[in-house]
Amino acid sequence: MRIALIACSFLPSTGGAEVVVHSLAQEWGKQGHEVRIFNWVSSEATHPEATYSVRRFRLLRGAPRVGYHRFPWGWYTRSDLRKQLKQFGPDCMSVHMAYPTGYYLDGLLPDCPHVITCHGSDLTKFDWGFRQKYDIDSILRGALENCRGAIAISSFARALIEELGVSQERIVDIPNGVDLERFRRASQFDLKDNFGLDQRKRVILSVGREHPQKAYAAGLRAFAAVVDDYPEAHYLLVGKGTGVNQGLCDELKISDRVTFCEGLYGEDLVGVFQQADLFFSPSIWEMMPLVVLESMAAGLPAVVTNISGSQDLIRSGENGLVVEPGDIDGMSEALGQILGDDDLRKAFSLSISESSEEYSWDRISRIYLGACFGTK
Repeated sequence: MRIALIACSFLPSTGGAEVVVHSLAQEWGKQGHEVRIFNWVSSEATHPEATYSVRRFRLLRGAPRVGYHRFPWGWYTRSDLRKQLKQFGPDCMSVHMAYPTGYYLDGLLPDCPHVITCHGSDLTKFDWGFRQKYDIDSILRGALENCRGAIAISSFARALIEELGVSQERIVDIPNGVDLERFRRASQFDLKDNFGLDQRKRVILSVGREHPQKAYAAGLRAFAAVVDDYPEAHYLLVGKGTGVNQGLCDELKISDRVTFCEGLYGEDLVGVFQQADLFFSPSIWEMMPLVVLESMAAGLPAVVTNISGSQDLIRSGENGLVVEPGDIDGMSEALGQILGDDDLRKAFSLSISESSEEYSWDRISRIYLGACFGTK
């Protein structure tokens, strides 16, 4: 079967949606399907083990400023995409982001079934989302109602899609996945040696770029509340821009207990997940955080906030602890509870590793095909 994936950006650009598109394409390629990714960033596969091909479609300059759907910007891109898709001749299409790519596909190839996966910035009402910037609720509703299936990657995503007025029978619940084999294969990276940490340190790990939604300032305040009781605890934040929190660390007098790493990738990042002791996500908003799934695959017990995605993945008291976003006292109490109880930490680690089995990309990719296209 020929499968087309349509996305905004793609590798080498990195982000949650790019990882999802790559992972689905990779699995479908392994399963014997002919897969091609269409996007507006890359014209060739940059991943060394790619089982798919990549094509770039055209985007007129100025589209992000005025709106991707406005004439002539939307018409121009849709025309180029239609031409390229007809040349490929897909049997089905997996579209990522209801806007703008879902809008582009709406009515483009009526005889070719397609599903649309929403990833966050197309649904969120926060200032950084497309809905606030372009007032596109009717466009989103039309695109999602006219596809074979509107994929909700979390319970909160489903609620937002329902709120748009999309019919219940159109919505399909399919979470993101994780490469279990990759996160369980021993990495040669030595976390403590690389960051100059004493071998007795217990590392609390957060991963993700600096952004208001990540709420790292609240996380650092929660960590500051436990450092006196747990002198072996050390907080490692990995992600672009996280170093802007250095001033807060100085203010909280925890600079010697916190390490910022602006970039760590590939197998080195896998090694960090494998060798940390506890994963911590203080975010105030996510859709379905891949970093939580990755920490699960590595067997890391987790402290997360009660937000979209995390609340679906972590069962509080069973494989981690869930606290309310912004609740610094609750976060610090949860961190201390896991840091101070070796048996609890080991029990959470075993349980969360078992939980991750549900989210293998092989399984998730087959659910996509079965639920949405009637094949396997």
